Amino acid sequence: MGNKDILIISTADWDNPIQTNKQHISKELANLGHRILYVESLGIRKIKIGKRDFKRIIKRIINMTLVVKRKDKNIWVISPILFPGATSKLILFINKIILNSNIQVARKILNFKNDCLWTYNPMTSLFIDTRRFKTSLYHAVDSIEHQPFMPKQLIREEEKKLAYSVDVIFVTSQSIFKKLEKYNKKIQFFGNVCDFDHFSKAPNLSFEEIPNDIKKIKKPLVGFIGSISEYKLDFKLIRVIAKKLKYVNFVFIGPTEDSLDKNELNNLQEIENIYLLGYRKYNSLPNYCAYFDIAWLPIVHNKYTDSMFPMKFFEYLASGLPVISTSISSLKDYKDYVYLSNNYEEIAKQITLSLNSKKHNIKKRQDLAKLNTYKRRTKLMLKNLNL
Repeated sequence: MGNKDILIISTADWDNPIQTNKQHISKELANLGHRILYVESLGIRKIKIGKRDFKRIIKRIINMTLVVKRKDKNIWVISPILFPGATSKLILFINKIILNSNIQVARKILNFKNDCLWTYNPMTSLFIDTRRFKTSLYHAVDSIEHQPFMPKQLIREEEKKLAYSVDVIFVTSQSIFKKLEKYNKKIQFFGNVCDFDHFSKAPNLSFEEIPNDIKKIKKPLVGFIGSISEYKLDFKLIRVIAKKLKYVNFVFIGPTEDSLDKNELNNLQEIENIYLLGYRKYNSLPNYCAYFDIAWLPIVHNKYTDSMFPMKFFEYLASGLPVISTSISSLKDYKDYVYLSNNYEEIAKQITLSLNSKKHNIKKRQDLAKLNTYKRRTKLMLKNLNL
């Protein structure tokens, strides 16, 4: 088989606070001996003037002097400075020239071959000729066109071209599978997975290892970890349940920069038993999960989440936690491991019933999570790619 050079076109920066498929898969590929050239987000959505985008712009400018940066063993990162949110042909063409120049310089520095293109960006065909690579793959993990500020029509058109042009498509939900299968018959489903070794530590952590900010909060405690924004989470549901169950504390850990309505965030924070702790480092997340009694997925229903397989699901199971979620299609095959409902009364009742079940079925939950790891899935993907 031999080790390969793999160009990854991501939709997230390497140091993004929320680590997802892009970073985890890159690390697994690198651990297997493949060399990774990771291209950070190409800025396909319209820029919104906010703290998060401002930080990203400053970071890119600072990194201008470094065409390619080594991040880990076998992993190098490119941070191209492109015109964000571009839709005009001229600006897209300029972006294409800038990006390809960056990649070419990095390839020469690293003596990097065109073995494999592994892209997460549905607009890749606008910038890169997939035919230059011995193997090309589109890893479709989200319906990006339904995220806020995205050029929906342009993404749909370019994603169709990309689906036709690549050798293989991997998808994380059946909804995305149905959308793309008409364009490429070499399409396979691989649901989202977890870093089992990392999160499975949670049940065995001592009270002394629990972070001070959360252990100050009284139990019982329902927890969530991830990006906190109204296009992913049902803020109304959260408010209603918290007011119904005033003896339960609800803790949310994750960045809030993606939230478009700060008034909605303020409304959550005004409720006595809701705590927004903000972003916490990835290494500390099992320590927070260890203090949860229940893990919650209060996912809002929209076109974006209807195509989503929540990464947090297997992370929660690896942590040994009972899971309650709104009824999303991607989790319906796991009814023995998650309680699904959209009814407010039923959710409140199930939280009450589940508060005493944290220590029950830990092994059952972890056994399922153990079968759904990045290490195992990456090897299966490579087998399907003949790499």
